[in-house]
Amino acid sequence: MLTSAQTTMPPRAVSPRHAVLEEAIGAALQQVGTGFAAFRTQLAARLTESSQPPADSRDRLRAASLLHERHEALLPRVTDALGRALREELAQLAPEPRVAGQPLALVPYDEMDQRVARAAIARPFDAAHADALATLNAGLAHLFERQSLRVNPFRPEVFIAALHEAWTAFDGEEGSAAAMLALVQAGCFHDLAAVYAAVNGVLERHGLLPGPLRRPLAQQPVRQQGHDARREALLASRLHAFFGQSGVAGDRATADTTAAGEAGTLAPRLLRWLASLPDAVGANAIALSSLKRDAPRGMLSRADEGTIDLLGAVFDTVSADEAISSESRELLQLLQLPLLKAALADKQFFFHAGHPARKLLELLSRMGWERTLAGTGRRDDRQFQAMRRSVDVAAREDDAASAAFAQAVRELEAALKEEEADAAAVLAVPVAAALKQEKTATARRAARDAVALRVGTGEVVAVVEAFLENRWTDVLTVAYSIDDDKPGAVRHATQAMDDLLWSVRPKLDADERRQLIARLPGLLATLNRWLDVVKWHDADRLRFFAELADCHASIVRAPLDMTAERRIELSMQAATLAAERRLARAADARSAESAESAQSAQSAQSAAAPALAPEEELAGLARGTWFEFAEDGGARRVKLAWISPLRSLYIFSNGAREEAFSLPAQALAQRLHAGTATVLQAEGVVARALARALAVNDPAAELDSAAA
Repeated sequence: MLTSAQTTMPPRAVSPRHAVLEEAIGAALQQVGTGFAAFRTQLAARLTESSQPPADSRDRLRAASLLHERHEALLPRVTDALGRALREELAQLAPEPRVAGQPLALVPYDEMDQRVARAAIARPFDAAHADALATLNAGLAHLFERQSLRVNPFRPEVFIAALHEAWTAFDGEEGSAAAMLALVQAGCFHDLAAVYAAVNGVLERHGLLPGPLRRPLAQQPVRQQGHDARREALLASRLHAFFGQSGVAGDRATADTTAAGEAGTLAPRLLRWLASLPDAVGANAIALSSLKRDAPRGMLSRADEGTIDLLGAVFDTVSADEAISSESRELLQLLQLPLLKAALADKQFFFHAGHPARKLLELLSRMGWERTLAGTGRRDDRQFQAMRRSVDVAAREDDAASAAFAQAVRELEAALKEEEADAAAVLAVPVAAALKQEKTATARRAARDAVALRVGTGEVVAVVEAFLENRWTDVLTVAYSIDDDKPGAVRHATQAMDDLLWSVRPKLDADERRQLIARLPGLLATLNRWLDVVKWHDADRLRFFAELADCHASIVRAPLDMTAERRIELSMQAATLAAERRLARAADARSAESAESAQSAQSAQSAAAPALAPEEELAGLARGTWFEFAEDGGARRVKLAWISPLRSLYIFSNGAREEAFSLPAQALAQRLHAGTATVLQAEGVVARALARALAVNDPAAELDSAAA
């Protein structure tokens, strides 16, 4: 099978810059193709949700039906449209000079409206991926030898416009395209975080990004991202000032390099002195504060003293944090001297969360925090032994200290992956059951919608309408459930339904009746084979086929020499009956909706909290998140171990990797909103200690006062 990157053949590179751009486009297309199945599944589920506005229900059902029946034709169109759009955007970065007297092009109103609509859809994505887009913008500006780019060619709006173009070519009905775009949101679109990470990775490999990649804040609300970004900016400003730099007003990269350079002039002599200290000091009994007192006169620069003070504050925070298990805190103390050497050699330890030494400290701290939540305190378990090995690797005395820390991080992450694999094996049975449950529910919704799309007009013969709603829905549910394993099942069952509907429509000439007689044996055989699959063998099946035979007989025996007036009369009668049936169906739907609304209002009033949409409440949750559930017996802390592909079911486990319970999305959202479930978050120990040491408390207030 061809990957998405292979569906669009890139043009031949004509320059080194062009080659980099084509590689970036290929990386974006590959990520879109990799995540397209999940996006398509989520979109189809959203299109069939009854909670969506009823005004565009037919458009939504049509779009969902197309996704299920012809989805394999959509991905090539998406990648083709996206590849063209990205190349056009990149080509505009080097526009040709405008010829004097060239007339201005007018943009049609429809296109302007579409641009405004796409910009509104893209706005949340712009905010969610601001960091990654800023990094990408800087790299592309470097590639084009500019200070900055006014417009980012890879902005989310380009992806949305390409999807709209591909869907329009895929379907041709503007209504279904609008219904599809209305559902584009976080969790129901391309994985732009993966796209931007891949594109930035291409630029980084070609040396176009200054410094380490700044990844977007993972899975946090936009408001929280803004708060964290302000805190990060203020903390960086305080660090620059602490190390004698000019603060955030200056160039951050220059300030970081200067800080590292100051350490580099004095650090070698200091590092040799630290290496000469007795082994017992480096093992466990070291006190960072005593080093300033015991160091030879003139050994420490102001930056070195500041480094010791800040790292001492970090380890004081670790020692006092009872949320980290005691055995983990003891283990972390062994890293004091290795981390001091790393921080003295490279001040980026304080500025960048991706620094290998800092990453190791944060990872060990978080694992210690999780061990407390899980109630794990043994020193001979596999996880703690992996933590101890990583500390031993990081404490190696060699010249490549950063390489030792990076290796320690890799080994620890590998151990964590083994733990996750073991946990997945324990939860294999409930996960399989949950997947089957979700797949069946999705298949049933799709089946009901496919039937409703055809009988909603009220013009279908009553016996066939009842059959489709009561029996053929089961057939389509099975077809949708097995279509992945047996491609064509949905198409075959849907075609049989359409053939049945055609067979009971009036046949007004001899040719149509001959076609009916010729096609009936195959149609009846197909219907019976599918009904055998769903095991419908009672007397109602015989009664249905008898009534169907009478209907076909009446169609074949109807006189052909009917006058035009009689045909108009019969058409008017059929239209009247259809209208009456549509009104009756609408009245039944309104009654059911009113009853459901009254029940929901009563439930909301009794709970004293309005129900929220699960996708809004649960958008930021990820596997590995810890929760505290308030129960009658007290608080219960569990870990989110698994999320279903459509995010409709969540499975939680306890510290022993055993299944605790599962919750559907609506129930979990309600518990979060009501406060009976709380997300537990572990703030980075280094950032927390530095913020406390540098008095970074309220970034919003401090930045506002500074601006004033």
